Amino acid sequence: MNVEEEIGILFFMTDTPGVGGRLRVRLEDFIVEEVTPEGRILRFGMEEKGGGGVEEKGGGDYCVFIVERYGGYDTFETVRVLARTLGVSRKRFSYAGVKDKRAVAVQRMSVWRVDPERLRRVRVKGLTIREVCRSSEKVRLGGLLGNRFKVNVREVRLPLYRAEERVVRIIEELKSKGGMPNFYGHQRFGVVRPLTHVVGLKILRGDYEGAAMDFLAKVYPLEGEDAKDARAHLLETGDFKEALRRFPERLRYERAMLNHLVNSPRDYVGAFRRLPRGLTRMFIHAAQSYIFNLTLSLRKREGLPLNTVLEGDYAAILLRGVPSTFIKVDGGNVEKVRALISKGRAALALPVVGYDTVIPPDSPSRKLVEEVLSKVGVTMEMFRVPSMPELAARGGFRTALVNPQALSVARVSRDKMGGGVMVRLVFTLPKGSYATCLLREVMKTDPAKY
Repeated sequence: MNVEEEIGILFFMTDTPGVGGRLRVRLEDFIVEEVTPEGRILRFGMEEKGGGGVEEKGGGDYCVFIVERYGGYDTFETVRVLARTLGVSRKRFSYAGVKDKRAVAVQRMSVWRVDPERLRRVRVKGLTIREVCRSSEKVRLGGLLGNRFKVNVREVRLPLYRAEERVVRIIEELKSKGGMPNFYGHQRFGVVRPLTHVVGLKILRGDYEGAAMDFLAKVYPLEGEDAKDARAHLLETGDFKEALRRFPERLRYERAMLNHLVNSPRDYVGAFRRLPRGLTRMFIHAAQSYIFNLTLSLRKREGLPLNTVLEGDYAAILLRGVPSTFIKVDGGNVEKVRALISKGRAALALPVVGYDTVIPPDSPSRKLVEEVLSKVGVTMEMFRVPSMPELAARGGFRTALVNPQALSVARVSRDKMGGGVMVRLVFTLPKGSYATCLLREVMKTDPAKY
């Protein structure tokens, strides 16, 4: 199975050979530090006096705080653990962005009506709470400028000078071509089991049984043997009660669905509603992401430009590297938009399809999107998700390319752990962009090593 083909990533932007290597040999090899809307980098292990804000007069119903994660938690699991520790509903929590579990991560969160002192006293292995303050406003999804990454690429089997030379050449090539492809990265779809988009597409088609059985029973080779055996048995027998006995405790989400299906064997919609709302939305978002990746890949295949616009395209006007608005390109503004792109103040935008997406007949994207939707067997209207309207997705736009900011080779040295060479990269990406989509250009190796 070619994982990148499975998720719609079908090309590299650069021609320079990669350096190979492996990511995430140690947890500390991949550090993600959130950048707040004000531009502050939430540095790992560095609490800033007053950085968390001040106690507002009259207080506020929300506690805003920073959490450092250096255990095996993703954002959803962090919320679950904190909610259980504090004895409150996980629905009280909110966050600016979702971070990968296979990383050291620093991010802002908020919780409704929890005393700040209780939060400060929380002690959970792998989590550190800092800079707690009251606020009248919660942290909202998307309320960040971006993320800074510090990444070690280990086990590079090249001489020191050759490894550095190649990485520098790839960086220069990306700059000359307008940036890296703004694909939705591997973790959007699942690294061990890349099927969130498969589940999402079946939900859109109304095939809830198929979606549930894929999520519960589809076997992937990188998973543990106990999980693979449990899934295979469920696929063969359809016995939810026996599956609940066999599924490992760590598969909490699957077990939550199985618990429901034991009592209501045909209520697959109800089973999905046993999952956190953020997770079920991820299925639909992953379907949108897959369609976007295929559209971007198809535009490249058709020879249409990625680093400029044609009449009928849409463009993102950028503010501090983040889209502030999207405009339609026509004969009256095409040259102005191209000039803005050349200055790094605009970028080609492609549709992220949803029920509210309208693509004019003269848009170069229309034929591309129609071809992709036909291939995956969904329509824009299906994104209303009538049986689960809480998952409805309006759609929007996303830039085709993105320019990593402050991208540098911080260090090239002998890799004392895995042998060979270690390359350390430091860079910042706007919210919604994936570090692995830059690192795949640098490494050009088996995606399992990302």
